[in-house]
Amino acid sequence: MNYWHINLHPTDDRRDDAEIKNFVLSRTIGMGQDFSPSQENAFKNTMQIGDVVVVLNGRTSIALVEVIGDWYKFDCDEKSIIWFPLRRAVKILCMRGDEGNDCFTNLAMIPKTQTGTLGISNDINCATYKYIHALYECCKNKA
Repeated sequence: MNYWHINLHPTDDRRDDAEIKNFVLSRTIGMGQDFSPSQENAFKNTMQIGDVVVVLNGRTSIALVEVIGDWYKFDCDEKSIIWFPLRRAVKILCMRGDEGNDCFTNLAMIPKTQTGTLGISNDINCATYKYIHALYECCKNKA
C-alpha cells in the first residue's frame, strides 16, 4: 500500500471545500488528461487498488479514501458535475465534517509538496508520509 495526495480542482481554478466533498461523495477521484505525462502515468499505472489517498483542496485535507478500482476514462460533457475524465473508484475512509469523526479537528495543513495535482508519499521519514499515516491511523480507528 502506498500513500498519495491529490487535489480535485482543475489547474488553478480552486473550488470550495463543499464542492470537493461532493466529488468525493461520488466515490470517485480523478484528474484531467492535460496534466504532466508523469502524473497521468502515476495515476494510471503506479497507483494501485488498496492505496490510500488524502483528498485535498489546496493544502486542506477534505477526505481520506482507499482506491478500490482500476483507472478508467469517462467522457465528460458540459452537464457533468465532476470535471475529471480520468477516474478511479474509491471507498471513503473518513471525511472532514462527518459527525463523530474528530480526525480532521485541529488538523494542520498537509506539508507543502512540489508534486502538483497528484503525488505519492512512500518515504516513511517524509513529513507528508507521516501526516497521511497519522490521518489513516485515526480514520482506521474510527471505522
